[in-house]
Amino acid sequence: MKVIYYLLACVVALAVGSSYYLSRPVVTGVSEADAIKSLTVAPRERALTLARHSSGAVLLVTQANAEGVLAIDVNAATGEVFKDTLHAYTELEVQGLQALYDTTPSQLVPWQELGAPFPGHDSQIAAGTNYREHAEEVGHDGDPFLFPKLSQATAWNSEVGTGTRLDYEVELCAVPLKNHSESEPSPLGYLLCGDYTDRWLLVKHMDLGGEMGRTGFPIAKGGSGRLPIGPLLVIPHQETFYRELELSLYANGTLRQKALAGSMIWQPREILAAAIADCRTPYQLRSGTAQIVVCEGIPAGTLVLTGTPGGVLFHLATLWNPWVYLGRGDVVVSFGTYLGYMRNTIVAN
Repeated sequence: MKVIYYLLACVVALAVGSSYYLSRPVVTGVSEADAIKSLTVAPRERALTLARHSSGAVLLVTQANAEGVLAIDVNAATGEVFKDTLHAYTELEVQGLQALYDTTPSQLVPWQELGAPFPGHDSQIAAGTNYREHAEEVGHDGDPFLFPKLSQATAWNSEVGTGTRLDYEVELCAVPLKNHSESEPSPLGYLLCGDYTDRWLLVKHMDLGGEMGRTGFPIAKGGSGRLPIGPLLVIPHQETFYRELELSLYANGTLRQKALAGSMIWQPREILAAAIADCRTPYQLRSGTAQIVVCEGIPAGTLVLTGTPGGVLFHLATLWNPWVYLGRGDVVVSFGTYLGYMRNTIVAN
């Protein structure tokens, strides 16, 4: 009997050790504190950077640092009322916004006074396993795939509710600045996004014999508070600008994810095209189905989650161990080059 207990103890110890080994950090880089000190915005010759004050005022951002941003109040400077950054871009366009740089002084706005750049929609477009390192760590050897992210965006510093096996993902989000269709493609802006997932629900509801993304993902990745977005909307002057942006994520001060956005497999416009081509495909919910987009096109302000780098907590061998995953009190901090940062605390539902 003692031998049996000993063998069981060895199996448990091996399982525990394996789960913690698989969830160890796989990237190295600067500390979280140094990342905050390095915050900056894109040179105005390369991109416009917009934000929205918690009061609703649209801001044209000229500089950023650890304390906040230097910004021009676009509403006050123009005498117009813009409901969000997309509205200001549509009305003033690039030329009108650029004209404000040299005619209006900037003022310091603390990060804590910034909200989400625009309200967005209830359903977003998301790409899965769009970075090779992430595909390898979760055991997916096929192509990237799509699924609807059924969450409305929340602010960069919003709280995230716990889950049975809650996991983080830092992502670059592309966003059509105007209504987008195949015949009339929209310019794209970029911002930082957090894609939070309950891995338990994902595995529970996934049809392993079906096509990836069609089951499990809409349920496990959807819901209130599962999609914080960064405070800065960056509108580049060159289409390839996003490729040099570096994404990084820290969990409780430890660097967990880091990669260049240019290493994604499907590029943002490929994801948009695939979503429109996939418009009639049903994605399974708890009750009924959902479409990823309507076939007529993609509304302005729809977030396009372009995938996450390697370094997530999920592996098949860690699913049984709840202590590997995020829990109440954990703090996740994400960064993107020129995109600002997000700080999200995990709280009880």
